[in-house]
Amino acid sequence: MNPRTGWRIVALREIETKVRDRAFVLTTLGTLALIIGSIVVAGMLSARTASYLVIATDETSFQVLAEARDTPPEGIDLSILRMAQSAAEQRLEQEQVTAFLGTDDQGRFTLTGKDTVPGELRKLIGDSLSTVLTEQLLQQQGVADAELPRASDLRVAQLDGDADRSSMVRAMALIFSFLFYMASLMFGMPIANSVIEEKQNRVVEILASAIPLRQLLAGKILGNVVLALLQLLLFLAIGLAAAYLSPIELPFLGVVSQVAGWFVVFFLGGFLLLAGVWAALGSLATRTEDLQQSSGPIIAVLMAVLFLGLYASGQLLVVASYIPIASSVAMPIRLLSGEVPWWEPALSLGIMALSCWVVLRFAERIYRRAVMHTEGTLSIKKALQIQL
Repeated sequence: MNPRTGWRIVALREIETKVRDRAFVLTTLGTLALIIGSIVVAGMLSARTASYLVIATDETSFQVLAEARDTPPEGIDLSILRMAQSAAEQRLEQEQVTAFLGTDDQGRFTLTGKDTVPGELRKLIGDSLSTVLTEQLLQQQGVADAELPRASDLRVAQLDGDADRSSMVRAMALIFSFLFYMASLMFGMPIANSVIEEKQNRVVEILASAIPLRQLLAGKILGNVVLALLQLLLFLAIGLAAAYLSPIELPFLGVVSQVAGWFVVFFLGGFLLLAGVWAALGSLATRTEDLQQSSGPIIAVLMAVLFLGLYASGQLLVVASYIPIASSVAMPIRLLSGEVPWWEPALSLGIMALSCWVVLRFAERIYRRAVMHTEGTLSIKKALQIQL
């Protein structure tokens, strides 16, 4: 084995071992199915129209329902009928209608459903009721009908983008966070387990006689990085292809495609950093049980990044986009909004690259000193005190 190119053989061995692992293959296929299924379901839900049939039992109620029918929000189809309350109750009891609207002797309106009244229908009719009653009061004061304000006069906007874009950002935040979390565990922890296994079997001593420990570590990390990156690219490619080929038009696909490229770059930096940490943790341990205890903080960090991607917003998301590991998810989420200047992701990548260099150099020092130690678990301080 050429001492200068030994890392290539180690990397290829890591890749070959993982590809032949049945659990890895099944997990990859299952995740692909989940991604495609979620896109299909999202498209179906976005195109779904809720249809309601509501009965009016008096003239004013009919006016309210007519206003709601003529100004429904997107995704709601409202049909109305006019009949007596006794007939309406009978139709409702037979589940032939969604609900009926009527007034009592004091002029109070009641919307009655069989088991429940859908929230979106309740809101629609409530808004229409307010509009109709306002029109009636103003007409009593002599205001012309054409001068009355209409619900359609209201325009809806958001300070930070529109509602469709906000929904897209939340959906992609879930996907980015989940992919990073899954890859960090699926490829990161096996690095540490592989190191422990080689320590227990004394294989590392044989390998160390053939190639430098630095190259052995580099091969392990690069092999898993390549696999994680290829898997991520596969997930993104299949997911985007499914979105583009979907018969339902999904908004902002162009933006998602561009930001997906940024996510790959940030993912690479964050995973490299984590790979160094996992390798160092594996070299410090002598048993798998030791790793389970020492890996608690890094698992907590990954959970924090997952929840950060799902729920963080505003200034917290901005700060997180400059913190290594967290920025692997936070910065791509911010880029989805389309309001981040080019220098911010560039600066974040610079911080990530510097952090990777520092962590990998430190992990290499720990690995070379601790990987040959088989007599109990080492602390970082004790590992650094071992003379090479």
